[in-house]
Amino acid sequence: MKWDACFEEKIDQWMDAHQDQMLEDLRQLVAIPSVSQAQEGQHPFGEGCANVLDHALELSEKHGFLTENYDYYCGSCRMQGQGEKRKLIGLFSHLDVVPVGDTSKWTYGPWNCTQQGDFLVGRGVGDNKGPAMAAFYALRFFQEEKIPLQNDVLLYFGCSEETGMADIQYFCEHGPIPDFSLVPDNDFPVCFGEKGIFRFTAAAPAQGNLLSFTAGQVVNVVPDLAQAVISGISAAQMRPFCEEGIDLEETAEGLKVTAHGLSRHAAFPEGSCNAVHLLADALARSGLLTGSCRGAVEGLAHFTSNYYGETTGIPFQDEASGRLTCVGSVVRLEDGCLRVRFDTRYPVTVQGEQVKTSLRAYLESKGYQLEDFGDDPPAYVPKDHPAIPLLCEISDHVLGRHLEPYTTGGGTYARHLPNAVGFGPGIKDMPVPFPDGKGHGHQPDECISIQVLRYCLKACILALIALDNIL
Repeated sequence: MKWDACFEEKIDQWMDAHQDQMLEDLRQLVAIPSVSQAQEGQHPFGEGCANVLDHALELSEKHGFLTENYDYYCGSCRMQGQGEKRKLIGLFSHLDVVPVGDTSKWTYGPWNCTQQGDFLVGRGVGDNKGPAMAAFYALRFFQEEKIPLQNDVLLYFGCSEETGMADIQYFCEHGPIPDFSLVPDNDFPVCFGEKGIFRFTAAAPAQGNLLSFTAGQVVNVVPDLAQAVISGISAAQMRPFCEEGIDLEETAEGLKVTAHGLSRHAAFPEGSCNAVHLLADALARSGLLTGSCRGAVEGLAHFTSNYYGETTGIPFQDEASGRLTCVGSVVRLEDGCLRVRFDTRYPVTVQGEQVKTSLRAYLESKGYQLEDFGDDPPAYVPKDHPAIPLLCEISDHVLGRHLEPYTTGGGTYARHLPNAVGFGPGIKDMPVPFPDGKGHGHQPDECISIQVLRYCLKACILALIALDNIL
């Protein structure tokens, strides 16, 4: 591509003039606790998601864009092009967020969007309210600078990306499908493939002296907290089997055992410490459980001792996307049955039926049954698609460094759309001002640098021009 220095200077000056306003708009979005919670009625994902969508659409209307509310599943902001045979470019963001978890682990209030130096801290600043605002300001740039595009651009605001993506499925049934889409919910330069997502529940009888076992809130987060209550044993009996990170408390109901781990996104579990395994392993090694709950917990400890499917019978891998990951993230003891919800990301060349068949046989060998499973197949756009080298070149130019396109275990809206790729705003080696276990998406003190938001905004502007020329 040829780079126009004068035009880029115009972009930079416009960003300088609008930066404070963009950050204030982001703060207002972060202040709305928009954790997606499925429910009946007018607001399918709860009041928080309805409120944040209303706010985003009101902001869009205020600046003269066409908006659409798809029954509170999602919404859109549209900028019309001037071509006679207009196509549609998509920008797909989401405004729902994962739960904040243990608030005592946050340095700053999760709903405050606190600025610390060049960083903004708050739930959703990076995943994905910050990129949503960068994409929105890219549209504002074209409108306010009166720079026409030939094709229409649609900015999507989702409300259930973190909890199953029922929002994008509803949109695909009721809204216009773009001819090519960017999803700013990944790392630069371009994510051209996403692993398949296979989520399932494994269940086993668990009667005996285990009164409760609770861990996790959402399936795509490695849990940092797990608790169990056991009757008939003392802290003195249990203590020899407890590693660092496990607390004991004798209560009237029984001995409460609490495990503290280290959270990560389930698609990228490396470096995490699954509190489920920490707790189950201690209980299994103690030999203090009675009845069928003993075998159930031993199985749970085994399943969660490895992140790559080797302990669940599904150690698949390929050259394009690497190793399968499998995380036991949500556990409940209900009606004498221990149920474990798993998040599995399998390679792009593997079939979901292969995963299911191998998994079922292995679970049954350990006394568990496979139930409540769902398969979201892999997504893939060939690297020789004309948009891929263009977007990579834009990323290299904006960041001032070369990065290679890649595939990921993460799941974004791209897997539900034709011709869709991840495009920023993350930078894999970007440091954060917090210790390990904090600062990244789905973690306490989630943060994003203001400079990264500026990279995202500028890259979106240049990408829209490039896509407008090749569609």
